[in-house]
Amino acid sequence: MSTAVALVTFIEIYDPDLVDNNGNISGAVQYRFQNSEPSSAGISDSKVSGGAKFNFLSFLYQGATRSKDGNNLESALILANESNDREGSVGANKLSMSYAAEAVNNGWSVRVSTCKMTDLTFSAVETILGIDTWKIVSMGYDATTIEILLSSTIDAVGGNIGRFLTSSLVGHLPVTGRIVTR
Repeated sequence: MSTAVALVTFIEIYDPDLVDNNGNISGAVQYRFQNSEPSSAGISDSKVSGGAKFNFLSFLYQGATRSKDGNNLESALILANESNDREGSVGANKLSMSYAAEAVNNGWSVRVSTCKMTDLTFSAVETILGIDTWKIVSMGYDATTIEILLSSTIDAVGGNIGRFLTSSLVGHLPVTGRIVTR
């Protein structure tokens, strides 16, 4: 018999220009969302962002993929582009579209935390499975979906210049990629 595992993806969309010198994004966060609990109460947990409230937004997080030439990691947030009004007609989801456009136009970044919850009520985080930090670079949409393209903040460097990549030099570093020097 199989058991269900409750997973939640938390996203924090923030302005990288407002991040403090220690890399703390709490003062730079513009929006916080999660994709599992649609009630107005949202989810708050001390393990993720110190207990801040994450409101519901229907989205999928697509994990990292490496570009063909190997110099960049990409990922995506997929949002629904359909919403029903009270009369039953279907139209563009203006709320999701406005969040996506605002993030792209302002050059914001996103921190994605994937968590295993204690139970199917989504009441508390049991374990943080992974945290990824991405730059929001573009968006595209069709009649049914909005895709927000996320990219790592570093590209491949061909030579060894005797420096180390640190957050103070290049911003947030991805945790899902392998960095190789030559």
